[in-house]
Order: sequence, then structure tokens, then C-alpha cells
Amino acid sequence: MNRVVLIIMLGLIGTDASAVASKSIQPGGGKVNGVWSVQATTTVGACSNLIPDRLVIVDNKITETTGANVSVWGFIDETGAITARFTSSDEHVTRFHGRFRGANGAGAWSSSTDLCGGSWRAVRQ
Repeated sequence: MNRVVLIIMLGLIGTDASAVASKSIQPGGGKVNGVWSVQATTTVGACSNLIPDRLVIVDNKITETTGANVSVWGFIDETGAITARFTSSDEHVTRFHGRFRGANGAGAWSSSTDLCGGSWRAVRQ
């Protein structure tokens, strides 16, 4: 009888713990939402201005950029990893990867259309 009660109690504890964990781990946890100032450095090749100098993130998606005349697609996952693509009106494409932690972000970028790349850093404004 004690074993049955113990097994049921452990099952309930496990259920409660997983419910709490699933509620506390939401995509990005909302931790990256806001305005970020971005500074990009080119280390390979010579590129035109394809990296925005400011990102606005809402619901873990990039919704707005400034500084570069590009369209944007991008999101941030629950670990803070960013995946983004910036496309200019003349179809030059830059891919953007990295991670946000706290009030900072950093990563790499590359452009297969312009054969260039480098690194980026971001700071929450």
C-alpha cells in the first residue's frame, strides 16, 4: 500500500514540476524584447551597409530596423539564439546569427551575395 501511495505522489510531483517548468520557459522568455543598438564589423571582403544599426524586437521577432535599407526576417529562440536575414532592394542578402544574454548580444554575419562577413555586437537601449 505504501508503495502505491509513494508512486502516485511521485507522479503528481513530476507533473507539477513539468507544469511549472513549461510555464516559466517561454520562447525567449520575453528577455530580448525591446530596442537594441547594433555595431557590425567587416572582417572578410568589402560590403555595402547591409546590417541595421538598430533592431526592435517584439514577441521574440525582429519587427523594425534602422540604418540600412533592408527588409528583415528574424526571430530569437528560448535560449536567446538569433537567426535573421536582411535583404536589400537589389537582392543583396546578409545572414545574421548569434546570441543575446542579458543586455548584450554578439555573433557573426555573412553575405554570400557580396562574399563578405564579420561579427556584430548589440546592446539593449
